[in-house]
This record gives sequence, C-alpha cells and structure tokens, in this order.
Amino acid sequence: MSYHSKTIKQAVEDIEFEKAFLPAIQRKFVWPKHKIEYLFDSLMRNFPIGSFLFWELKSEKAYEYVFYNFLKKYDERKPNNERKSGNFLHPEIIGVLDGQQRLSSMYLGLQGTHRERLKYHRSLQDYAYPETALYLNLLTLPYYITEENDIDIKQEIDFEFKFLTQEEAKQISSKNEEGVWKKSFWFKVGNVLRWSDDPEIDEIYEALKGECSDESQTNAFNTKKRFIKKGLRDLHKRVCEEQLINYFKVTKDDLDDILKIFIRVNSGGTILSKTDLLFSTIVATWEDGRDEIEAFLKDLNSKGDGFWFNNDFLMRSCLVLSDLPVLFKVNSFKSKNVQLVKDNWDKIKSALIKTVDLLESFGFNGSVLTSQNAVIVIAYHFMKGGDSSETSKQAIKKYLLYALLKNVYGGQGDQVISSFRNALRKELVNEETKEKTYQLKQNTFPINEFLTLKLPANKTLKISEEDIEDYMGYKKGANSFLVLSLLYPNLRFNQVHFHQDHIHPDSRFRNAKLRDYGIVEEKWEDWQHIKDTIPNLQLMEGRENSAKNATHFKDWFEGDDSNGRKNVADSIKFSKDNFIPNTEFDFINFELFYEKRKELMKSELLKVLNLEIEQVQQ
Repeated sequence: MSYHSKTIKQAVEDIEFEKAFLPAIQRKFVWPKHKIEYLFDSLMRNFPIGSFLFWELKSEKAYEYVFYNFLKKYDERKPNNERKSGNFLHPEIIGVLDGQQRLSSMYLGLQGTHRERLKYHRSLQDYAYPETALYLNLLTLPYYITEENDIDIKQEIDFEFKFLTQEEAKQISSKNEEGVWKKSFWFKVGNVLRWSDDPEIDEIYEALKGECSDESQTNAFNTKKRFIKKGLRDLHKRVCEEQLINYFKVTKDDLDDILKIFIRVNSGGTILSKTDLLFSTIVATWEDGRDEIEAFLKDLNSKGDGFWFNNDFLMRSCLVLSDLPVLFKVNSFKSKNVQLVKDNWDKIKSALIKTVDLLESFGFNGSVLTSQNAVIVIAYHFMKGGDSSETSKQAIKKYLLYALLKNVYGGQGDQVISSFRNALRKELVNEETKEKTYQLKQNTFPINEFLTLKLPANKTLKISEEDIEDYMGYKKGANSFLVLSLLYPNLRFNQVHFHQDHIHPDSRFRNAKLRDYGIVEEKWEDWQHIKDTIPNLQLMEGRENSAKNATHFKDWFEGDDSNGRKNVADSIKFSKDNFIPNTEFDFINFELFYEKRKELMKSELLKVLNLEIEQVQQ
C-alpha cells in the first residue's frame, strides 16, 4: 500500500464524475444531519478527519465485482445506494474501502441535497420531506480578536452549519439552540466549488453584502466584515486548496485480499458488525443479493404487528442454518461457505418465514420479542425438516417463553445458540469422502431435552418457584406478556388482537382518585407501583379492552355493553379463565383482590410448569 493525498474538491469530483464507487462490502450511509454539520465544523477548525483507504483497479477488472454509487441526493424514504450499472467511464476506478461515511457527508454538504421527514408529519409526500442543502451562517462565526489583533476561534462555540431549504436560507434572523433570536446570513457551502483557485475574497464579500435583505442585515455584515472574510477564505482553503484527504492506495485485484485488508482496517469501533461483513461478502459475489436480502427482511418485518429483524439477525441465521460456526471467524468468509449460504438461501428463507408466521400466531411482535437469537433455534428445527405438529408448536412456544423469561441469550448468545443446535442435531460422516452432514435427532421439537441442557454461564431453561414469585412483579411490557402467555395458552393470537389490560383501571390510581376513595395516603405509593404488575393485568380482546377502557371493574363486570348485552355473559367461566378471585370487586378492596389473584396465578403457573418444577426440586 502507498500513501497519497488529494483535496476534498477532487474527492467530490471523483464521485460527481463517476470515478469513485462503493464496493459491495461497504454498508449503507448512516450518518445523521448533525454529524455531517459537525464534520464541517471540524474542517473549519482544521481538526484531523482521519485517513482513508482507496482500492484502485482497472475498469475491465472492476466488471467482475459489484459496486454501488454514492448517494448524491439523500432521501430518508429511499436511503439505499443504487447498484452501478452500465459501463465505467474511466480506465481506472476507485473503490472506497474506508471513509465512506465521511466522503458521502462531504459530497452531500458540498454538492448534494438531503431530505428527511419533518417532525409530526406522517405523509410520504415531498412536502413532508423538503429538499435541503448545507449552509453556513456568516453572522455567527465563532471568531474573536486576540490581544495581538489576530483572529482566533472560540472553542466553546460551533460554526453554525445547517441543512436548510431555499426559503429557510432567505431568513435574516433565526433562533439558536437556546431559543434566542439572532441575525443570519446563510451562505450555501457548495458555492466555494465554483470559485477560482485563487479567489478574490474582497470581491466575493462585496457581492454577498449586496444580497443583504435590509439595512440591519447589511450593518451586521459590515460589523462582521473581518470575520466573514476569514471564514470564507478558510472554507475555500479547506475544501479546494489543502490536501486533507489522506489515503492509502490498494491495487490488489483479488477480493479475498481486499476483504482481509478491509477487516483489518475496520476492526476498531465502527458501526460495522462482523455479521455485516458477512452480509457484504455474500452480496459482493451474488448478483442482486443485496436487493434480495433487503426485500426479504422487509417482508419478514411486515408480518403481523411488525418485527425488527436486521442484517445481524439474518446473517447469524445464515451461519447457523447452514451448519457453519456460529462464532464469527475470518474463515466465515471462505468462498465455499459463502457459496453454501447462497445454495441454501431458498431453504433458509422458507424456514425463517415459517418461524415468524408461528411467532405471529403466538402473539409476538418486535416489541415483545426481547431476543432475536431465540428465533434462530426454531428456524433450525424447520430448516432440517422438523415437524410443525401441534405437539411441536406447543413445545416451541414453551421453549421461546422460557428462553426469554430466563434471559438465557443475554451475554453469550452465540454459545447458547451452539448448545441448542448441538442438542437438536446429530453428525453423519460419509465413510468415503469424510464429509460431515447433520440431521435432527428427532422430528418433534425436543423441549424436554432442552430443559435438561446445561447452558453457558450456568444458565438453564428451567423455571423455579422463586422465578415465579419474581414474575409477579413484572410491570406491563414485553416480559409481562410472556408470563400472561403462559397463563392464557389457548388464545388465538393469529385471529384476534389481544391487549394487556389493567383489571382495575390505571386511571383509578391517581392521587386525587385515591383520596376520593378514602385510601390512606401511606398506601398510595405501593398501590401505584403494583397497579401495572401481573396480578392486575389480563389479556383481553382489543375491542373489549377499548369498550372497558377506564370503567370501574365492578361496574364493567356486572354491566351491559352499548347493545344491551352483558359484558360478561358467563361470570363463572370468565372468572376461571382470568383468575378472578372470589372477593369483593370494589376498588377499596384492591389490595385483597391483588393478593388473592396473585396466589391464583402463581398456582396456575405451578401447574403449567409442573414437570419442570419437579425436575428443579429433584
């Protein structure tokens, strides 16, 4: 590798004139606006912006690989880079291996535009995503005059770079972060690219002053004259004169060599994860692979009430379901492993779809699924031809609920996945070729074997009586849903939406209400704490919950709906199904109701978990 440098303007031109591209091993552009603005602040202060790594190769060789264009107009609705198509326009091209985020930010700030959704707007129309460009406020430059009559920069005040619409840039005053109004003159940063190599700053200053909208802005411009000239001069220097893009140039043609360099360079604290690298490696040699995988993730996440699966989950699933090592190693990037994942892709997709459909039928969504790693083990069962009988479904549901409640994947997720996978499969060795393959030990999901498994860090799926006592204190949220799912095993989540409902309404526990009911003040804090916990929660059909709303439980239980029908048609069955104790339902008896229902729920959980409890006690 050799060390070189160029100006920011030259780097921007490489992107503009389609000489610089992103190899498929690069990730998406992820920097928010404020980080781009902060980068330009660093440039004005002459702070170092880090080195870059460029891969230079001849265009005829570049056709063998997959490249993507830089984003020239960022739009939050379409954040993905487009794949390079057609002929290369130069005999040699540049693949940016390290520095994509910084280069993309410089281009967007100097030559491109930026669109993101306005607050409180839900529309996908352009008016909710206005086009903005980067501007610098010339009237708030953080300069001061030193005792030697030199100009220096105040460290505690930023250069006011901001993405604005054309209309916003015309405003002669604006609020700062503290809400104080100040004079503004917004200069479009990209204009420096059109200046000559040795610009006449005095002439530029006068031309800009002529654009002032009123006398007050002109006066401010005159007052800040020395600072404005300094700011304009420094901005041009940083962008067009000084060679601030310091880069290592790599000229190797082999992608395996490039990957080794890329991993080495990107091993220190970037947003890139190891599984992102696997993703990038797979799509680098898989035509339309990125689009295929991203479209699949989108479909997967749109199921039911929505999930939050990402590349990290999907790439780890590819490793596990292809019987490759779960722990990330450089060997994961071997071409034969990549080919294995590609060959298995349709089966992997099918197993994951089947798994997520099952999760949806259990009532799960992204907010309830507290560990995505737990899903991969289920998908492995289906990948290897495991059945989806009612017996297996109930076993899978038990495994999932237990795994999430016991948090077995916290801290050592990869090792836990390996343990479960080894419990699911057996190894077969071809005597002639010595090739290893794997198949399931049994066709039904092995929940009982899982319960006896000793997991890393002395974890286990087994739930104890002590655990059950702890579960009673879970507040409304993901974990309380898991416990309630054990208590309501027969609900048809795939047919009806169920909500976690407060039996005694949340609104009854406000201080004023408690005072009205004559509850002694010493109990208020305790009641307000336990009102959101399991013994005051039930799973209720969404429509029923909306109708019940803040109605006093006693009134709702004994009353009629808007059509004159009883809210509770069969009070005995309702009480049994929902663990309603045989006590007075008046709110003043909440404490007794809570404790009695808590005991009923604990008793039911002991029955549900009977086998496992016995195993714990042995």
